[in-house]
Amino acid sequence: MTYSAQDLSSKTALVTGANSGLGFEAAAQLAEAGYGRVILACRTLEKAERAKAQLAERIGSSPFETLAVDVSSVESARAASDELVRRGAAIDAVLLNAGIVAGDAMGKSVDGLELAFASSIVGHHVLTIRLHQAGLLPEGARVVIAGSEGARNDLPSMFGMQAYDFAVGTPREFGDNLHDAMTAFARGSKPAEYDPMRYYATTKTFTSWWSAAVARKLKGEVLVFTVSPGSNMGTNAARHTTGFKRFLFTKIMPTVGSLTGMNMPTPLGAKRYVDVLTGNGKYSNGHSYMSKPKKLTGPLEEQTSVHLLDQARQDTALGVIEELTSQPA
Repeated sequence: MTYSAQDLSSKTALVTGANSGLGFEAAAQLAEAGYGRVILACRTLEKAERAKAQLAERIGSSPFETLAVDVSSVESARAASDELVRRGAAIDAVLLNAGIVAGDAMGKSVDGLELAFASSIVGHHVLTIRLHQAGLLPEGARVVIAGSEGARNDLPSMFGMQAYDFAVGTPREFGDNLHDAMTAFARGSKPAEYDPMRYYATTKTFTSWWSAAVARKLKGEVLVFTVSPGSNMGTNAARHTTGFKRFLFTKIMPTVGSLTGMNMPTPLGAKRYVDVLTGNGKYSNGHSYMSKPKKLTGPLEEQTSVHLLDQARQDTALGVIEELTSQPA
C-alpha cells in the first residue's frame, strides 16, 4: 500500500481496539507506513501484548507499545491518559477505532450509559481532550474517530439502521428538545425505544457531530475527522448481535457482500483510516468521510447530509458528551 512520502520515523500513532479487526490492521499499516512508535490501546494488557507479538511477526520489527483502556469507561480512559502523560511522548496520530454493535438486550457501561454509545464515544472523548490539555497532541496532530454509513440514514431497511428522530428531525422519541433527547438516548433511559441497530446508527451520527464540534473548539490546533471504514464484515464488531442480524452480519454479508458491493476487505477499510491519518489525500478538518450516498463501500467522499452538518446538533451533542464525562473541551 502506498502512503505519502513524508518521514514518519519520529512520529507516534495510537490505535484503540488494536487487538483485532480494523484496529489490528490499521496498526499494522501505520507501522508499515513508517511510524516509529505505534501504541496498541486495548481493553486488557493481555490482549494488547498478544497483538503486539502478532504484529511484530507480521511487520518484522516492533515499533509497538501497549496500553490498557476500556473505552466505555470514563475512569479507565482517564487512567490511560494519565499513563500516556507519564510516558511523556507526543502523539501525532490518534485512531479512535474501538466500538461494538450491541445485542438485542440493552447493555450498560460502568457509568450507566448505553454500551454501544459508551464504547464509541465516551472514552474516546476523554482520551482526546485530556491528551490535548496535557500538550501531548502537537499542532497538526490528526484524530480520526470511526464512523459508519449508517449515520447517513439512507441505507436499505433490511439493515434497520434508521436514526432516531432527534438525529434527523423534531425530537419526540427520547424527549422534546435536543439536549434532553440526546441525554436520554446516551443513558438508555427509555428502554422501550431500544433497538440495537437504530442505536448503532445514531451513535455513529454522534461521532460525526463530535468530530465537527471538537474541531471547532480546538481551532485547527488538532485536526479531527470522522471516517467510516465502510462495511467490513470480517471484524468482531457484531459479536453481540443475535438472531437474524447476527446471521446477516456474520454469515450472509461476509460471503456475498463482496459480490454485491456491501462488504469490503478489512485491509481496505483500515486503509481509509490510515490515508486520513497520514494526509494521503485532501480532507477537511471537522468533516466526515464515508462511501457515497446509499453505498456501503467505495471511495471516500466528504459527507453533505443536512443532519450531519447541523451545527446546533453538533454543539448540543458535544455539550451532552462533556456533561456525561465531566471533560469539557
